[in-house]
Amino acid sequence: MLRSTLLSVLVLGASLTVLAGAELVSFSVFPVVDHSRLEWATSQETNLKTFVVERSSDGQSFMAVGQVSARGSYSQYEFSDSSPLDADRDVTFFYRLKLVDRDGSFRYSEVRQVSLTFSAVQHTWGSIKAMFR
Repeated sequence: MLRSTLLSVLVLGASLTVLAGAELVSFSVFPVVDHSRLEWATSQETNLKTFVVERSSDGQSFMAVGQVSARGSYSQYEFSDSSPLDADRDVTFFYRLKLVDRDGSFRYSEVRQVSLTFSAVQHTWGSIKAMFR
């Protein structure tokens, strides 16, 4: 297992996290009605291939739920995780980004968490959708 190299510095009043192949300027997760929305931005990207979005329900065991290709330095990214729609109760999820370089090496961002609240209507709609899958 590769050891994550993480360095936080202060740049013009903004926190900057340096992860070998990329400088992660921000990383946030927001609840949006029935899903989670992840947003992040980079400054310098060097040899970065992709971001793998990983989710956990306990903050310990993570699984990949999506992937976003790197676009180059000074880019903004977003990802919507609609998988939580299948949850049958209010739940807290934990997210992290796996930054994968072109040579296959990788490191992880810090973990962010979000709490989703599901209304009775959302529960019913989720059940109806499940019947037609």
